[in-house]
Amino acid sequence: MKILVTGKNGLCGHAIAEEAKLIDSNNSFYFCGREDADLKNYNDINYLFSEIKPDYVIHTAARVGGIGGNEAMHEIFMYDNLLINLNVIRNCIKHKIKKLFAFSSVCVFPDSLELLQEEKMHDGPVFESNFAYGYAKRMVDVHIRAAEKQYGIKNWVSFIPGNIFGKNDMFSIEHGHIIPSLISKLYTAKKNNSDLLVWGDGKSYREFIYVNDLARILLQLLNHDNLPNKIIISGRKEYQISEIVNMLVEISGFTGNVIYDTTKPNGQRKRPSSKKIIDSLIPNFEYTAIKDGLHKTWTWFEENYPNIRSNYS
Repeated sequence: MKILVTGKNGLCGHAIAEEAKLIDSNNSFYFCGREDADLKNYNDINYLFSEIKPDYVIHTAARVGGIGGNEAMHEIFMYDNLLINLNVIRNCIKHKIKKLFAFSSVCVFPDSLELLQEEKMHDGPVFESNFAYGYAKRMVDVHIRAAEKQYGIKNWVSFIPGNIFGKNDMFSIEHGHIIPSLISKLYTAKKNNSDLLVWGDGKSYREFIYVNDLARILLQLLNHDNLPNKIIISGRKEYQISEIVNMLVEISGFTGNVIYDTTKPNGQRKRPSSKKIIDSLIPNFEYTAIKDGLHKTWTWFEENYPNIRSNYS
């Protein structure tokens, strides 16, 4: 099978390429970045699909960020993600793609849920601080279900990842996700012998998944049929942000002060997710321990700094 992966320069694209090299299969992978096609342009994607003629598509490309990015760029996140996803999914319909794995986000779920479950995605409004990004990502599921109803398409999945982290992340201090932002802040604080300033009070909880685990799960699911149209893929347990900070401080050898800035937003306090569907598809999957994943990410950052992604373009 020919498998097209979008977002080759991003966190997930890199990990999928890395893990695909380790498996023995008859699949051929093609990785697409901005230099190959502008995913906001329907005709660019149409030309790409016509040239490659993929059987499957793993669509990871997106405009993403942490709570800072979401609050600073509501309209940009909404516009870019809607355009990218509409164009990619519409071309998947046109080119009769057999399997589509399109990335959504845990931001799509209502704030009121005590447990994130796939079937409850549309049961209320998303959390206000990331409402634009959240609604744009909800539309991935809506478009896939529309294609199912109109064209009878099967095995198209809206993947809903938890907080992904790992090598090749976007390490923006102001706009990045929790772990890459913390790593960038910590590296700077250690280098400058200054305090580590953490957004919020550190008491919120999140599930985290190491990006290579996510890649391995996706590659295993390529061999499955009769897939549901929504699958949550997240870490096994929640960690308080302060726990992540403490682990990174230990890993990095930072000896300065850690200051929690309570004037900054905390985000949602908790958002644990159901593992029922993913555990039924891939039982007994061995996840990377959180501290091991953090150590690998910190080491990669140190070895590659300053040649890391840290700014939006």
